[in-house]
Amino acid sequence: MKKIWLVIMTFCLFMGTVYAEEDYAPGAKSAILVDSATGEVLYEKNADEALAPASMTKLGSMLVIMEAIDNGNLSLDDEVTISEEAANMGGSQVFLEAGEVYKVHDLLKGVAIASGNDAVVTKKQSLVISEEIII
Repeated sequence: MKKIWLVIMTFCLFMGTVYAEEDYAPGAKSAILVDSATGEVLYEKNADEALAPASMTKLGSMLVIMEAIDNGNLSLDDEVTISEEAANMGGSQVFLEAGEVYKVHDLLKGVAIASGNDAVVTKKQSLVISEEIII
């Protein structure tokens, strides 16, 4: 039975190849699709338009946090206190309350899964690495 599902999934994967067309990203203000092997631009829509970084900032923050963990400057089990500023963040959030204490791994989940702005902003005193506030 598993082999049958594997064959069906493989077939769907090959048959579901997406071709870059004008309606590839109809709801997006800007987009770019680049072949990582060749560097060839396969699709672009207002690729040079300056826009707010949105979730790219959260991805960058997660990268810096993971590097701090790799370097031993931070642990997934370190506790972080939620600030008033974080609790009052707008946009997408996981509705953290000021004064609550969470472990780094729980906050990373809030950022990665729910794109929570409040999960990436906390007290300045909580964690400072190289004079940059990470969490």
